[in-house]
Amino acid sequence: MNKSRVHRGPAGFTIIEIMISISILLSLTVAVVVMMRSSIDVRQGLSIQSRSVRQLNYAMEMLSRDIEHAFVLSSTDQVRMPVERNFKTIFRVDPAGDSDKLSLTTMANQPVVANLMEGDQGYVVYELKDAEGRPGEKDLHRGTASIATANFREDPVSNMILQNVKSFKVIAWRGDDWLRDRWDSSRGDTRNKLPKMVRIEIAAFVDTAGTPFGIPANQSGVGSGSDSAQSAATFEVKTIVVPALSSGMAELKQPVSSIRWY
Repeated sequence: MNKSRVHRGPAGFTIIEIMISISILLSLTVAVVVMMRSSIDVRQGLSIQSRSVRQLNYAMEMLSRDIEHAFVLSSTDQVRMPVERNFKTIFRVDPAGDSDKLSLTTMANQPVVANLMEGDQGYVVYELKDAEGRPGEKDLHRGTASIATANFREDPVSNMILQNVKSFKVIAWRGDDWLRDRWDSSRGDTRNKLPKMVRIEIAAFVDTAGTPFGIPANQSGVGSGSDSAQSAATFEVKTIVVPALSSGMAELKQPVSSIRWY
């Protein structure tokens, strides 16, 4: 009598083996997600920093162009500045700690706002102002007006050109050293004069957490003012500009053989 044989299929996974496999897959998934998130955060942070540096360089280029083409006509020059003239010229630096103010007439004015009716000769003012909607922060503004209608006792309407500025310094060269006091082409020893060189220093904040300043705290999760500054990196640019029309003007002090640039 033949005995029948029973064929059994391969044994399946046990519940413990399935749970272990799921745990391993979850661990790998979490690790991959964390790595991808870290990579995205780094790329976002670098992108924001790069954009901030570009804006900083843009503001510096605008400043350099205006100063390079600055002009001051002597009040005693009856040929170019006759009695019946209807405009004035100026180059003035008002130091105030880390927030200097620069007022000048320039022949390289470029409108910040598109289609604005402005000529290339303009009265330009640079200064730091409190940021609108961001207490404790400051922005760099540039105001322009036609020199034919400019009233030097009133600042022209300005536009923000750089956000979250820590400091803005404009220092004129006096011949033997950098002048820490006021330069004013309308009075004193600097009357009717342009400095031979002008040093510009701008420092601005960039949030290291990857959130650009300028976004309200209730939208970004980043506080404003001093709390934001604690999590921010400072980017600083410096340059020296030589006004082209200052070549024939005498300096305040006798030049020295060794120049201390900074």
